[in-house]
Amino acid sequence: MINQVSSTIELNPELANLAYEMGLNAPKICENALKTAISCLKGVNTNYCLVDEAGFEPATSTMPTGTETSSFSEKKAELIIKPETLEAFAEFMTVNMRLEKRTVRETKSNIRRYLDCSNYVVNYETVSKFLKAYMVKSSRTYNAQLTSLRRFVRDFLHAPESILDFKMAPVDLLGKNITLPSKEQLKKGFEALTEDGERALYLFTLSTGLRRSEIMGLNKDKIDFKIRSVVPLHFTRVKRSGITFYNAETEEYLNRYLASKPDDAKVFRLYPKKCKLMWRKASEAAGVKISPQILRIWFSNELGEQLVPDRFVDIFEGRAPRSVLAKNYTAKGIERLKVIYDKANLTLFC
Repeated sequence: MINQVSSTIELNPELANLAYEMGLNAPKICENALKTAISCLKGVNTNYCLVDEAGFEPATSTMPTGTETSSFSEKKAELIIKPETLEAFAEFMTVNMRLEKRTVRETKSNIRRYLDCSNYVVNYETVSKFLKAYMVKSSRTYNAQLTSLRRFVRDFLHAPESILDFKMAPVDLLGKNITLPSKEQLKKGFEALTEDGERALYLFTLSTGLRRSEIMGLNKDKIDFKIRSVVPLHFTRVKRSGITFYNAETEEYLNRYLASKPDDAKVFRLYPKKCKLMWRKASEAAGVKISPQILRIWFSNELGEQLVPDRFVDIFEGRAPRSVLAKNYTAKGIERLKVIYDKANLTLFC
């Protein structure tokens, strides 16, 4: 339910009385007029009907039911979008919503696809038609599209009546069958890689348990090379980074790779296409899928088999509450975590 804000608007008494006699809902008509004005200022053409079903109230006996009113309003509200509106939407996500660059880029791409399908017309029908095409895909894919549409239609265009009836699809996490590679398969994947950068990235991902985005965005100043600790300090609304470490096997290849690019602040400077080919090459050699997400799950599973308590696994992988993470950002806290990490003996070749 949308929170309402009380506001007082002074009207001409004769005009107010006439509106009352005609059964007009003045507050609703003013709200629709504001939506139209806002859309025009954003460069959006609108076909909002100021006197829609919710703003015109005849005798009670002739009024439609709540369901009929909602459906009529949703179909009546229609926005004609200009192509340049996408740039304004990207700025809105960056400044107003404070979303990450990657999220802004992906959301903008999803909305461009929707607008191409709807001929730049935004209403209940075009949203429904677009989402219907994704019902045959996975729940996560459907939800990603719906989330993008909510940001655009509800938050940016202020047209919630066109999107509120669509609900997130349930995600069956237990039904997802993931095959974790054995150590022998992981070794084969590693041996298929020939460059120091690829081997360093492979072992770093395996031994730290970090997310792909955290690793690719990691700077050298977030690593303590003396104790091999990594503190990415990556926080978003739904994800946070933890405090983790890498092993001695990784150290050899990582130092060799970093020595080849001493002036680069980034730890890893590999293009997305090259990374994709790298993981594909490792997977083909191992005979099982190997990816950053798979290695993150493998990392968690290995620590569990070594009887590392869940609360420490959550700290390593960034799932612990921020208050818990803050207590371990001290030198003493990191030293205690390293002892726990080293006891697990998370190695590939030993």
